[in-house]
Amino acid sequence: MEPEVKMKMDKFCKIVYGDSLLLSKDILDNSIDLVITSPPYADATSYGKKVNVFSPDKYVDWILPLFKEIYRILKPSGSFILNINDKISNKERSIYVYDLICRVVRETNLKFYDRYIWAKKSGLPNGRNKRLDDKVEYIFHFVKDVNEMVCYMDEVREPYAQVTLNRLKTPIGVHDEIDNKGITKTKLKKIEPNPKGKIPNTIFRFNTSGVLKSKTSGKHPAQFNPELPLWFIKWLTKENDLVFDPFLGGGTVAKVCIETTRNFVGFEINESYKELIESAVSEVYDK
Repeated sequence: MEPEVKMKMDKFCKIVYGDSLLLSKDILDNSIDLVITSPPYADATSYGKKVNVFSPDKYVDWILPLFKEIYRILKPSGSFILNINDKISNKERSIYVYDLICRVVRETNLKFYDRYIWAKKSGLPNGRNKRLDDKVEYIFHFVKDVNEMVCYMDEVREPYAQVTLNRLKTPIGVHDEIDNKGITKTKLKKIEPNPKGKIPNTIFRFNTSGVLKSKTSGKHPAQFNPELPLWFIKWLTKENDLVFDPFLGGGTVAKVCIETTRNFVGFEINESYKELIESAVSEVYDK
């Protein structure tokens, strides 16, 4: 193993080509502030000959060892953001994603902090026969320690809608009490809006990579749109924190980290994507 894989933080952006399940073993304990990634999905489109594509019944056994390493390398304050999706198999919705989440909780020390829904703003229509048009993916949030986990909410607050501001001018119902007769009584409370904006909800409306117009778009079969990693990097890290993507793909997370002054390490097994990654990174440095 190359010694540069060991995290000495002598470089701002470190990219290594190889198997993340092996390379991750050389990352120091408690050294990563945020892991954010979207691994190859089960029975996904091929990512090249060097990349194994696993069926749903073998997928969890393949990826779970990496998640155990992620627990080891995360700081107690760190987070792990996983973007993944299920699929239709034999005319049924596969449950491999749900199996993965349950086994992560039961077989690793990672804590399941929350789940978010990515409602895609773009994407090709895929509804057919008796199925609706599917525009949803999952984003799962794990942490090492629920008490030590850090975030920076003010960095991602959103403007209030005017109708909300109008509503907050008078007391609103914030809590229902039910008496022993089953009758509900609502308690009213005056709430002051936060001057920095409201807390976002758990449904995200990021674009897909199909809207990208850079020189790297379209060359990777499942490239991130920068909107997704940018949001979580802003929420869960501060400048000079260390972000890790074990499935770097087209290099989007690396690019976002450089743009936001985060340190970064990423692994990619398919060296055919080296040109895409370097191009994504150079787009930042060339500005």
